Amino acid sequence: MEKFLSRIENIFRNSTSSDELFDAFRDAISTHVSDVDLYKILIGNPVLSADEIKMFTEKIVKEIPNQALNTYMWTANVFGHQKDDYEKLEDAIRYFQKSFECEPTNAAPLIRLLGLYNFDVDTSVNKTILETVESRIPSVHRKSQVYFSLADLYKRKDDYLLAAKYLALGEKAAERENSNSNNQL
Repeated sequence: MEKFLSRIENIFRNSTSSDELFDAFRDAISTHVSDVDLYKILIGNPVLSADEIKMFTEKIVKEIPNQALNTYMWTANVFGHQKDDYEKLEDAIRYFQKSFECEPTNAAPLIRLLGLYNFDVDTSVNKTILETVESRIPSVHRKSQVYFSLADLYKRKDDYLLAAKYLALGEKAAERENSNSNNQL
């Protein structure tokens, strides 16, 4: 099995043929390989088109549903690294949203989504990012992390009023979170 996995990893990492990548993926899935880190290598292969990345991602999530959050976050990061391409930026946002839907109490997808904010050019995507994050905060367990990230974002935008608002919200939330964790001890 180790030799098989090594061969699959080598193909995922180095192949420039979509057909070879698809065949190796099919082999890995049919032998029930559940190492999501191996599949991340495939998703990160630069030869893949956006549609191929999406297809592989959805198949991985279907086959290994307990790794959906991890897989969607990775795919969002792959698209996010190409955020100069508007379509890939939108794909990154969609995959961060999907990752959040897997675990709506987890702050990480929202914080990573804020990382896509474009400080150089104010675009409609920026508005989408902020609306998405702000609308999803209520279900997050560690709200302070999201509030502090929003405070940093607004500080970078020189909007000190909103930065102060989110800093205060973050401090209140952190106080509650620390109080709750102390009460659980």
